Amino acid sequence: MIEKYRDVLIIHECDVAYAVSCDSTGAIGEKENDVLKVDAEVVGRAAIKVALSEILCIGAWPIAISDTLSNEMNPTGIKIIDGIKKELTENEIYDIRLTGSTEENFPSTMTGVGVTAIGKAEKEDLKVRKAKVGMEVGLLGYPRVGQEVLCFDDILLLKDYVKIFRCNEIVEAIPVGSKGIKYELNVLKFTSGLNLLREYDDGIDDEKSGGPSTCCIVVYKKDDRQIVQNLVDKPFIRLGRLS
Repeated sequence: MIEKYRDVLIIHECDVAYAVSCDSTGAIGEKENDVLKVDAEVVGRAAIKVALSEILCIGAWPIAISDTLSNEMNPTGIKIIDGIKKELTENEIYDIRLTGSTEENFPSTMTGVGVTAIGKAEKEDLKVRKAKVGMEVGLLGYPRVGQEVLCFDDILLLKDYVKIFRCNEIVEAIPVGSKGIKYELNVLKFTSGLNLLREYDDGIDDEKSGGPSTCCIVVYKKDDRQIVQNLVDKPFIRLGRLS
């Protein structure tokens, strides 16, 4: 059986589940027509972080990655792939298969990257549909986008998503991307069938883009709040309670 859960495809096979996620990045890099100028290695790091955050948050561990680059291998592709490999190694994600493709037929003046990640989990370990009435909802990190991602240190990194994956006290986790916190809270409402009794103030822009998964919505039991709050060295905001 194959189901779509949020932005992830989950393939169920006996007691094992495979999760498939993807991300794309355009107009960010070193090329002439890129809107945001950053090193191509940074582009690779950011692209892989988003795809991996999705599968880590549902409790799957990455086993394979495919990168589809709309640019030449040398020099752009080499830098992007190097960024992907460094991001994996620095976060102790080993024994993962890499494959991909580049554009060698036509010159490109803008950077374009697509990444697909595949993860594997025991079905019982999936962090899917485990939110219950009375559980609390919090936010780790803060929504940032564009140049902000390079300037602020309150955003989640891949190492933080690895911690979320390993934290048994977090029963569900939803990375926040371009659609913002409010949208992802509605996704939680849809998948859980529960309402959120909102407790956060208007100081949080819940419609702002979270860029490359710069923050993450987490669900946990009230008694586990302190553990979740201290999980990463990033801001923690209590969003409310499920009813």
